[in-house]
Amino acid sequence: MSTPNLPDPRLDGRVLAYDPEAIKTALSTYYYALSKLPYIEASDIVFPPAGGWPNITATNFAPLRKNETVIALLKHLPYLRNPGLPKGYAIAFETFPLDYSAAPFTEPLDVGAAEGLSPDQYEDEDEKIKSWVVPLTMSQDQYSGCWWLLDTTDGTVTEWAHNDSMEPEVDYEDYDPRAWRNVCGETRLLGELLTEWREKFESLDWIASSEKVWDEEMNAENHAQLQRIIREHGWPHGFRREECKEALLAWDEEHQDDLYGA
Repeated sequence: MSTPNLPDPRLDGRVLAYDPEAIKTALSTYYYALSKLPYIEASDIVFPPAGGWPNITATNFAPLRKNETVIALLKHLPYLRNPGLPKGYAIAFETFPLDYSAAPFTEPLDVGAAEGLSPDQYEDEDEKIKSWVVPLTMSQDQYSGCWWLLDTTDGTVTEWAHNDSMEPEVDYEDYDPRAWRNVCGETRLLGELLTEWREKFESLDWIASSEKVWDEEMNAENHAQLQRIIREHGWPHGFRREECKEALLAWDEEHQDDLYGA
């Protein structure tokens, strides 16, 4: 798809242009910031070789029905490697990044498993995610977390929200290639969204522990305990990251019921 170059009614009428380099920078900057916390390891941030991820080709990804722009973007993005946890690292509340450089997207692509990593797997054909749109994250389940869909017409991300609990907010005309968003949630610039998330982590409004992200609304007592542990280890200045990570893992062991809902 070519950039429509129309004012975006969801973003104060701004006229946006797709910039793949800005998307790569936003993701790598965010992942790097998370690696400074006692959570994501820098070694789990992986970057493509000079020619891009070899498995991400039009041939291998043909079952996903994505256009050349999406394929080219995914081929050169940084990703977070799954460290062996059930869904990998949470990068926001019950929201996990998709890694298109790893299984089930490795060659040959596992079609059934790959289609399961999309929120539209049970939608009718005319309601499937468009060829110029691709999920960057997946939700914990249908009730919590967010699928954020990147639109390569303009580089924005939109929250997937095809469910009966949401009243559609019709912002785009039927002829507009962005009209698919009318039955979804909010639309954001990726860089602005990730900056907002990063600031929440850095201020300890959000705290990552194991594969879970805590905030005060989720559990005020646990959130306060985790804040105390991190601050006792020198956050943000003079931070003793490895010691703090060990302390948080020990806390996790003591709070299995809270972490996994047992």
